[in-house]
Amino acid sequence: MDHLGDDKSVEHTMLTVDQTAERLQVSKSIVYSLIERGKLVCYRIGLGRGTIRVSVSDLENFLTNCRDGGSSSSSRRTGKRLRHIEL
Repeated sequence: MDHLGDDKSVEHTMLTVDQTAERLQVSKSIVYSLIERGKLVCYRIGLGRGTIRVSVSDLENFLTNCRDGGSSSSSRRTGKRLRHIEL
C-alpha cells in the first residue's frame, strides 16, 4: 500500500467507507461487515451513530494481518481449506 508522506500524516489520514472499499477493491458492504465483526477498526465521528472513518494506519494493519504468508501448498500442509478455490 502506498504511503501518503511521513508516518505522522498517514497515521492521522482518515478514509470514508467508500474510499476504504476502493483501496481494498471490495464492496462497501464488505467493509461494513469487516467493521461489524471487529476485524477492521473504525472511528465513529459525530452524534448518534456518527459517520464512519477508517485510519490509513489501521487499514495497513488490517492488510498485514490478512496476509496469508505462503503458497497454496503451505495452506494444504496446515489443513487450511480455501472453499472458493478448486484444487
